[in-house]
Amino acid sequence: MRKRRRAGAARSEEKRRARPVLEALALPEDAAGGAVRLIALGSSRLMVENHAGLAEVTGTRVRLVTPEGMLAVSGEGLRLTDVRRGALCITGAIREIELPGRREARYD
Repeated sequence: MRKRRRAGAARSEEKRRARPVLEALALPEDAAGGAVRLIALGSSRLMVENHAGLAEVTGTRVRLVTPEGMLAVSGEGLRLTDVRRGALCITGAIREIELPGRREARYD
């Protein structure tokens, strides 16, 4: 357990030190793995990288924990595919994506 905590602390320190370098090189923050990355492929597939875990999974709603807060995806027939540590793909009829603190996209 201690090794896991130390490894997590070391990764956080690396990310903190990487930010000034990313800014100097004009690279996006997700290049260091710190920011959540969303890639929408139409309205039927959403790839999410750098999330911190699952909070809720149903056929109509998927909620993910992120460093900024809760990310919610709503729709019909939602399923998780290609699930890996810190990354997954949501498929189905995606209708709404809510980022922490605001509604970001709605597909009608």
